[in-house]
Amino acid sequence: MPFTTLKLNRTFDATPKAVYRAFTTPGGQMDWFANAVEMDARVGGRIYLWTEAGYQAMGTFTALEEDRLIAWDMYNPAPGHVQITLSPENGQTTLTMEQIQLENEEQFQAAKINWETSLKNLKSVLETGLDHRFYDRPMIGILIAGLVDKEMKERLQLPEDYGILLGGTIPGMGAEAAGLADGDVIVEMDGVAIKDYHTLHVAVTPHKAGDTVHLVWYRGPARHEADMTLSGRKIPHVPATPAELAEETHQLYARLDAELAETLEGVTEEEAEYRPAEAEWNIKEILAHVITTERAVQIWIINVLEGTLFDNWASNKHELVKSIVDIHPTLPHLVAELRRTEGQTVALLQRLPPEILDLKGAYHNIATYVGKDGLPVHTRLHYDTIKNQIEAARK
Repeated sequence: MPFTTLKLNRTFDATPKAVYRAFTTPGGQMDWFANAVEMDARVGGRIYLWTEAGYQAMGTFTALEEDRLIAWDMYNPAPGHVQITLSPENGQTTLTMEQIQLENEEQFQAAKINWETSLKNLKSVLETGLDHRFYDRPMIGILIAGLVDKEMKERLQLPEDYGILLGGTIPGMGAEAAGLADGDVIVEMDGVAIKDYHTLHVAVTPHKAGDTVHLVWYRGPARHEADMTLSGRKIPHVPATPAELAEETHQLYARLDAELAETLEGVTEEEAEYRPAEAEWNIKEILAHVITTERAVQIWIINVLEGTLFDNWASNKHELVKSIVDIHPTLPHLVAELRRTEGQTVALLQRLPPEILDLKGAYHNIATYVGKDGLPVHTRLHYDTIKNQIEAARK
């Protein structure tokens, strides 16, 4: 049969350890290929991969030799066997992929296109840290705070029981220009109901930077809609070493802390507890949310290092936010706790192992998330909300 075996060779400027990790850890797979992963990386263990494009792969590991060999029997999308062999040479790694038992030309061509596209992105992630699935996608320019659930629907008085809650917008991008803001809930784009991250991806995927889309969102019970221009995605600055990353993050926090101190100067406890509306956080609760987000990022960094998944951003949950206020009831206590938490993030970055630089995708993700265009944007947007609430309280 002419289409029995597909064989491809690729050479990466990366260590065998980095390539092996990309195939045998959930986080490693999500860096370049999958959007959801279930994996038990042992001989006889199951593997399930899903992509936002709708591709699914299921199988069972049949061989694992650390940094040298990965093999699995595949049940879906077509029965067969896949073997990945890794060979180090002159500081690089050559990958040889064989997929056996393709039954016809259609299966052969589909597998060939899928592997060639995926291995091209793997090369980019391993050598530059850039995931083209992300960097080639146009941007709405939003910070996502979570998905709408029953509690959030009631708290925000939303007419719909679905949508994506915003934690703010990115300055200079389409969402800001269209009028969206922190606390809004996007429910529709170009007629597609935005019920989760997958449907948001489906709505954005057909477009490129510069295209116009029609958005529908809620601000509390009030419905809004507008046309919005999708933005391009810039390549962020990534510090050369973890030590430099820790120092840059420390400087970012110092500026944020100075902004917060200036904003809170003269603010009374009563003003800090002023609630503009029943469903809105007061200033103390906003600070508690910033603290819980910082702690969540610390746990996420550990997951990135281990190649494991972190899928529960609980920093918006009322119970968690209010528990922070319960044990830090005054404004000075909350500010001090925030600075301690920021200091722990910096200390964690200082302790990143040197070998993280061999895992360019993982290091890139960490650096961009804590860098000036990542977490600090979220924090500063909440500080803008604090300024507005101080003004409202004093009126």
